[in-house]
Amino acid sequence: MQLRKVLSIAGSDSGAAAGIQADLKTFTNLGVYGCTAITAITAQNTRKVSSILELAPNAVADQINSTIHDIHPNAIKIGMVYNKRNIHVIKDSLISSHVPIILDPIFAAGSGARLLLPSAFETFKTALIPLSTAITPNRSEAEEIVGFKIRTRIDLKKAARKIKNLGAKNVIIKGIPFSKDKVTDILLNSESKFQEVSNRRLNLSELHGSGCNFSAAITAYLARDYTLNNAFILANKYVQDAIQNNLKIGRGLAVVHPTFELYKDANRYEVLKKLDAATKIVESLGSFGKLIPETQSNLVFALPDAKQLNDIAAIKGRIVRFGEGALCASPIVEFGASKHVASAVLVYMISNPLIRSAINIRFDKQIERILKTDFKVTSYDRRLERPDASRKEGMSIPWGIKHALKENPQAEAIYHRGSIGKEAMCIIFGREPSEVVHKANHILKKLSQRYEPELIR
Repeated sequence: MQLRKVLSIAGSDSGAAAGIQADLKTFTNLGVYGCTAITAITAQNTRKVSSILELAPNAVADQINSTIHDIHPNAIKIGMVYNKRNIHVIKDSLISSHVPIILDPIFAAGSGARLLLPSAFETFKTALIPLSTAITPNRSEAEEIVGFKIRTRIDLKKAARKIKNLGAKNVIIKGIPFSKDKVTDILLNSESKFQEVSNRRLNLSELHGSGCNFSAAITAYLARDYTLNNAFILANKYVQDAIQNNLKIGRGLAVVHPTFELYKDANRYEVLKKLDAATKIVESLGSFGKLIPETQSNLVFALPDAKQLNDIAAIKGRIVRFGEGALCASPIVEFGASKHVASAVLVYMISNPLIRSAINIRFDKQIERILKTDFKVTSYDRRLERPDASRKEGMSIPWGIKHALKENPQAEAIYHRGSIGKEAMCIIFGREPSEVVHKANHILKKLSQRYEPELIR
């Protein structure tokens, strides 16, 4: 697939939630190469804009022209322009452009600071709106452009048509709260047809960066040859996910998290890949079946920020005995496939988030001697478990691990001797599955007094 390139002409946000910093995050997340032309440097955070440094018009023009004449972007976004001089050089640089241009009107910051000088407003309307393939104002920006309040769907459609008559080929107006539980975005396309996307209204105050990320997403999708209608739908979904996973990085407004999906997918891929590799090592060890308890084993690996069982991957169907060896009951490793061993890891991660992997093995006196000689080890007594915890499915292990870690917070292995109807068990912990399997194989070597092929740590 040919690499697609985009250019963002916008201001720099030192807090990195909006402006070119936000644009670059979205471009990267959506698989396009991002270039920038900075119009102004803002000193801002989640609470306020402290200062704005205007760049000289020739510096803005040089950035744009050096990019488009060599790199040839497939789409261009215009964000904060700030003053008349910037508007004129942007228009002159792009007047002959034949790629989609997305215009995101940046009139004010969430904190209220003006990011477009009042003296430049009319020039913005007459010079940049006619350049745009699509313009993406929010409600307040649209109201400022058209000069009247948007309270009803009739007002909204009237405003979109008026902005389109200023020269924009397509008009997207964002964030219209037509009801208490929904927010609506509308698109008036080049064929004068309306399209709506509505989302559940979140219980959040104003967020910093949602508009920049939305227009950047539209730009990225157009660069990848999506139609504007499809880009509108996809960008809306993308920003909703970024909003729902917002970050509180300062003392002011929360910021959207545009790279949430990128981090999540990368982490999930790494977890599944490493877990799958470790299961193959388990199956390759000819006598691993000696460690498997009657209730069978499972090997788990958690995401770095795991908070629930579905954040922890395991072997679907567990690890079973196959002769003296071990066999995964299913070749599939997936999230949410373990309850007991995964719950042990969740408890351990509360005190030490680096411990993300574990396997359960059988327990007897011989294994106990090996553990106490070669590992940091602790235990708990299931007979001391509160009746309400033992009666509730899935509560015994979290109670036991929490209790054991009080005795030794650095334990590599935690065991219990069982109780009525409960098999004695040991859980081995580590940072990654390969480390956990290495520890289990060490125990196996000591048990059998012979060595299996050395593992790669």
